[in-house]
Amino acid sequence: MLAILSASAAVAHPHVWITYNAKIQMRGVTITAITETWRFTEGFPVMLVGIDHLPTSGPLGPAQTAIFKKQAFSSLGPADYFSHLLVDGEPQHFAEPSDFRVSVENGRIEYTFTLPLVKPVTVAGKRVQFGVWDESFYVDYDPDSGPAVSLDSGASSTCRTRNFADQHHPVFYGTVVPQATAITC
Repeated sequence: MLAILSASAAVAHPHVWITYNAKIQMRGVTITAITETWRFTEGFPVMLVGIDHLPTSGPLGPAQTAIFKKQAFSSLGPADYFSHLLVDGEPQHFAEPSDFRVSVENGRIEYTFTLPLVKPVTVAGKRVQFGVWDESFYVDYDPDSGPAVSLDSGASSTCRTRNFADQHHPVFYGTVVPQATAITC
């Protein structure tokens, strides 16, 4: 069995690559929402939605944005948009995304959206972490080279973030360790 899993892990690979960053929206020590930006590899997900012409740079219009949302974004809802907010090990869930926008930046499609929490969560005194990963590893999410996860200006001055390799949530049969961010106040 180990030989079969090792062989499948060796030949499997992601089909979509996304670089992300996130801003944790807070009121003091309470997380209320997360705003994310995803940058796709060049040419993806245009092939999924069938749009023939895109601007060379800048935001897409409302009609094209609606096509992306319907055909390549909304279906990610049952997976909480691959966004994982854990509080004391318990997954938190997100309400319907808001402010969904699509633009072209340096030849790459970029999504920006906000995921409000179904129930805001107080961070003080709890183990809180946030990360973006696809357990199947069909999509490979890599944190942005800058601060991948940051706190907005509404956060208490006592709050901090710390990036780490999340050994407790490996993906793809335990062969890939996602990056995550601890949030403390």
